[in-house]
Amino acid sequence: MSGRTTKSQVQKGIDGQVVDMSIVLVCWNNKAYLDPCLKSLYEGGLKCSFDVVVVDNGSTDGSQQMLAEKYPQVKLIQNASNVGLGKASNQGIEATNGRYVLLLNNDTIVNGPALDVLVEYLDAHPEAGAAAGKLLNPDGSFQSGYAPFSTLLEEFLIVTHIGERLWPGYPSHGDSNEIKETGWMSSACLLVRRAALDQIGLLDESYFIYGDEADLQYRLNKAGWKVVFLPNSSIIHFGGRSMDRWKRRKMVYRGKMMFYKKNYGFFSTLLLRAMFFVMSLLKLLIWCIGFLIPSRNDQAKKELRSNIDVMALCLNLK
Repeated sequence: MSGRTTKSQVQKGIDGQVVDMSIVLVCWNNKAYLDPCLKSLYEGGLKCSFDVVVVDNGSTDGSQQMLAEKYPQVKLIQNASNVGLGKASNQGIEATNGRYVLLLNNDTIVNGPALDVLVEYLDAHPEAGAAAGKLLNPDGSFQSGYAPFSTLLEEFLIVTHIGERLWPGYPSHGDSNEIKETGWMSSACLLVRRAALDQIGLLDESYFIYGDEADLQYRLNKAGWKVVFLPNSSIIHFGGRSMDRWKRRKMVYRGKMMFYKKNYGFFSTLLLRAMFFVMSLLKLLIWCIGFLIPSRNDQAKKELRSNIDVMALCLNLK
């Protein structure tokens, strides 16, 4: 199946029944992580009713074959190419009808009780539009996963690395055992109320990747929905498995600039671009020196290319 589902398919959902939670995963050449992720879903002891849709963005690693052989109950939507995380996620959302939608990265290991906690919280708190729990690294340590919405000062502290030197984990809130309302949370494992999505709309597909989840939750907040961090729910998130850090840097910066342009206006966006451009230029000059050191030559090439890409993005993003 390719592209978007029909209206009749959306109304019926995967099997014609309204479930508590529809789980949407997007896959792009990540079979090694997708398999254990799905295994953890089906063998994790989930009490709430759920269905799963995987949207494949043109994988060539045998992901589709693995799904057909090991998880025939999963609905598979196949795209001919990588259409982006936002668009693929929307395809999955539209192909389901669960009361809640779980946006789940395929490089996660989940457990039933953790997901049941999210469903139970939204059931008990109709004012909450989205909920997520703790993200843990594979070694069990806390992983930054929720934060307030960005400000120019915060972006300065991030891009200069001053913030993380002063406050470990900056700009994310640190580990906490308290239920908290927050600005936005990672979509590595984010449960969203479908009624809220019906009100504010789905993910903005122009982001492609990075920034779309913050934009979605910004709209939730503006519409009066609460976004809540639940410490008694936790999953393992490997993170960063779909692209290298140099390409990721460009895409993260692109997402931030798009978010500012859409939500904060021209002047703030101009200042953000200028900040990113100047810092990338400084890093470029530093790595020009690193390029002369034989042992750092390969890394320097990647850093030079990455910073040039960011500078071009700052000048050209429309």
